[in-house]
Amino acid sequence: MKNIFLTLLLTLISLNTFGQNSDRTYLSHNHNYSTIYSYAVTEITIHSDATFTWKSWDVNRKKEWKSYKEQEPTISKGKITLNGKYYILTQYRNGNKTDFNWTVKFNDKRLIFFYLNKNKKLKRGTIYKRIR
Repeated sequence: MKNIFLTLLLTLISLNTFGQNSDRTYLSHNHNYSTIYSYAVTEITIHSDATFTWKSWDVNRKKEWKSYKEQEPTISKGKITLNGKYYILTQYRNGNKTDFNWTVKFNDKRLIFFYLNKNKKLKRGTIYKRIR
């Protein structure tokens, strides 16, 4: 009887360890200087299969950003490739590659966007904080 209980307990523990989610989600919110909406909230989820999901919400005021999940987001998807010490996010629509590529670095705490300045050097841009 003790062996059956021990076997059942070990089986349940091992099933729980394989069900973990390894996707990372990063969040940023800032002014977007649009004519209609003045504030934007963006979530980027990095999936373990080298893909990403980008969700954007536009809110009227900065005070409303914490309730952004109540609205419908704009969703984009794409693939991630490694280029030296930076990652390149490439957006795809309807299975076709678009002209949108972003250079990023990410770790367990944050995701940092980079852009080329006028001297063709990478400068730090928007910083996303990890929420999950």
